[in-house]
Amino acid sequence: MESKGYILIPAHNEEKNVAEVIDGIINLKTFRIDQIILVNNGSTDNTSRIAIEKGINVIDEPMLGYGNACLAGLNSIDKQPEWIMIMDADGSDDPEDLLRLLKCFLDTNSDLVIGSRTIGEREKGSMSPIQTFGNWLTCFLIFVFYRLSFTDLGPLRLIRYQSLLKMKLKDKTWGWNIEMQIRAIQNDLLIVEIPVKYRKRKHGVSKISGTFRMAIRVGIKILYTFFKLTLFPKF
Repeated sequence: MESKGYILIPAHNEEKNVAEVIDGIINLKTFRIDQIILVNNGSTDNTSRIAIEKGINVIDEPMLGYGNACLAGLNSIDKQPEWIMIMDADGSDDPEDLLRLLKCFLDTNSDLVIGSRTIGEREKGSMSPIQTFGNWLTCFLIFVFYRLSFTDLGPLRLIRYQSLLKMKLKDKTWGWNIEMQIRAIQNDLLIVEIPVKYRKRKHGVSKISGTFRMAIRVGIKILYTFFKLTLFPKF
């Protein structure tokens, strides 16, 4: 697939998963990748060392936060790619879905392609009930306020680089994905969802759904970000 792009992997303490994630990307056939960037987001384990040993470009962002990690990765880019793909470092994503996202991007000339876990093959236990409900609620609110139908706020996504620049994303934590989605809508960008596989992580505990308390905190942040951007779009 002749299209230039970067893969961005935010990672916090994923030493038991990150090697398999990187190998899965490298072993893909017919996939042109200009650079894989792993953002070491305050890890206290060997995540960074393992990625470096795999020959991956590693950026350190000590300030915790998913948005902080994504922003640090984007700020490290010195050559403008056509697209940026963002994926997690926990091994939940099927590497083959990267090919599907890119194919959809090229076929539809879309600005944002979101991998939907809801309409794809989702392994039992890969998402908690509160995660599933929060996802549904946010997508329902998007439909109510914007009359656009989505099924997921999936973290596996591909976005046109020039479109990403237009959004001027600022969120530093768990509001990053919903901010991207709402800014894409407000900028009249073409957003496409495709089904993807989603697996239960093999090692460790999810940063979002690992505890009930954390899942609630993340959910509140997502809803806060949604209403802030919807009611005060120039904020």
